[in-house]
Amino acid sequence: MLNRVLVGLGTLVGLLMGFTTMVPDTVGPLLLVIIGIVYSVMNTDAEDATGSLVLAIAVGGMAMSDVLHHIPAVGMQLNTAMGALSMALWAGVATVAATRIFNRIKG
Repeated sequence: MLNRVLVGLGTLVGLLMGFTTMVPDTVGPLLLVIIGIVYSVMNTDAEDATGSLVLAIAVGGMAMSDVLHHIPAVGMQLNTAMGALSMALWAGVATVAATRIFNRIKG
């Protein structure tokens, strides 16, 4: 249940950051990074994280290439929202890397 709440909250914060100014620029990214870390710790197997890593690369690449910019009326907002969501995904990537390093050191 917490997994669904984290995904829903992350999506909501990302969309709010893209479409409104309700989320402050200091609170939104921090909240997304915390959500990404918690979700990654709970749901990602550090030894087999291919799916989550590919998703982070895909969403991050889509946001950085401005491919959604060509959609009339909402393209810029969608790009901003996807960029915000990619913050949570990249925080998950960093968490997987840290967990994997910790597991290697631990033995």
